[in-house]
Amino acid sequence: MTFSQHNGPNPSKSHKQRPGVWAGLLGVALGVTTALISPLAMAGSEEGSAAQARIITGNERPAECISSVHVNTIDGQQVYVQPLGFDIAPGTHTLMARTKVNTSFCTAVGPGTNRDTVQPLEAEFEAGKTYYLGYDHSSANRRDWKLVIWKVEG
Repeated sequence: MTFSQHNGPNPSKSHKQRPGVWAGLLGVALGVTTALISPLAMAGSEEGSAAQARIITGNERPAECISSVHVNTIDGQQVYVQPLGFDIAPGTHTLMARTKVNTSFCTAVGPGTNRDTVQPLEAEFEAGKTYYLGYDHSSANRRDWKLVIWKVEG
């Protein structure tokens, strides 16, 4: 027996066959992913957003005692929206959110917690406008903290 003989499947042949299988599986995975993501990508496009209001939730302003929020309920329905911001149909909506309060610039009175459930905010949202939503914790008394729209553009 010489070193060039091999009594099993040819590793170079099986290796050449695998890329075709993997390429096929990758193609299917990419096709499915594209089909699922395309409608989401179109929802945030220029055309779609002109008929929507935009809500920005990821801007934190610690020096002004405004913490970012994560909206988890819209009009009484639990939702998953992008953590930094999302589009919403024009009209009056009630939003609920969670926040992680940054008290490095603003002191707090009352029971301490790292995460606060925010009382609902009802507001009118107009198409084509951008609303900056945050949690105002500027009062020394925690009971006065609230969800606010601190800036509107458009």
